[in-house]
Amino acid sequence: MQDIRLQNPQQVRRLLNRKINQLLKDEIETGKARCIGYLSSILLKSIEVEELETRILKLEEVADNPKKQYSRKY
Repeated sequence: MQDIRLQNPQQVRRLLNRKINQLLKDEIETGKARCIGYLSSILLKSIEVEELETRILKLEEVADNPKKQYSRKY
């Protein structure tokens, strides 16, 4: 099996869809599916925290420099 890189929620969702279908077809062990689900939830939380951190840093920058013009890009 090749390594995968999950960098956004859409990629995690695609992985979970595949694993759910494999589980329903008895192509994957229940314990492995459970582990993938658990690790996926941790990964999604870390993505969420990273996005929030980026937004907070941008807000702090705006608060520290109120006269500077900013464009909204997330």
